[in-house]
Amino acid sequence: MPEEQTEQAVTPSSEAPAAAKTGARPDRASWLREYETIYLLPSDITDEAADKLAERLRELVSKSGGRVIKFINWGRRKTAFDVRHQPRALYLQMSYLGLGKTVSEVERNLRNMEEVEKFITTLVNPLVDPAARPTEQDVKLSSEVEERPLRPDRSEGEGSDPDLSDDVIPDLNAID
Repeated sequence: MPEEQTEQAVTPSSEAPAAAKTGARPDRASWLREYETIYLLPSDITDEAADKLAERLRELVSKSGGRVIKFINWGRRKTAFDVRHQPRALYLQMSYLGLGKTVSEVERNLRNMEEVEKFITTLVNPLVDPAARPTEQDVKLSSEVEERPLRPDRSEGEGSDPDLSDDVIPDLNAID
């Protein structure tokens, strides 16, 4: 009986090489994940200091086995709420390839940098072939976004229509 069990064990292993034919499934051991980190710097920081910080992050990602795809400088924009008592910040976005340890290292360094006010990292693509994802040139968008001006016929605190006063009530029965 032990001989029969040995024969049965040999049969499935002889079928295994047939399933692993070349071209059946790509080798994904070297593939990475694509991440995107957006971080905010104070609005009064110089562009040279922001570039220096970006180069520091670029070196950090490459040391941890990843690769930076590109940086996008969104410019100085109004935040949804005051961050460290400032209504505006310099927005920067870094797209890169790496593994979980790369993200951990980037976030640890961003947390320890005094210049960085806030940051968030998102997973863009869970499985990317690094050879198929080229490095792109860094982009700088317009630095200032115009805020909506107040209407010239209104000042702060006025009602919706300056022609209507509170004591005049229209007569709805007089409408033909």
